[in-house]
Amino acid sequence: MQTVKAAALFKVLSDPTRLQLLYLVAENPERLCCVDLSEALAVSAPTVTHHMKKLADANLVTRHKRGKWAYYEIVNDEFARVHELIRTL
Repeated sequence: MQTVKAAALFKVLSDPTRLQLLYLVAENPERLCCVDLSEALAVSAPTVTHHMKKLADANLVTRHKRGKWAYYEIVNDEFARVHELIRTL
């Protein structure tokens, strides 16, 4: 079972745009909305939404809905584990 979880996590982390989004959210002390992330990486809002869903499904970010906007923040414990793994590469 651990190998299945690891493979799923590595699949999520294998996309460079997703990694950039993850670190953008992690480095910002405030919640970021899809528009902020879209502008920061110069990618479309639907692309950001797609990638953020994958990160949320992997429990790396949480999504908070406020009106029609979705805001994202990092899940600190999970991100710390992933960051440590990436740092050792």
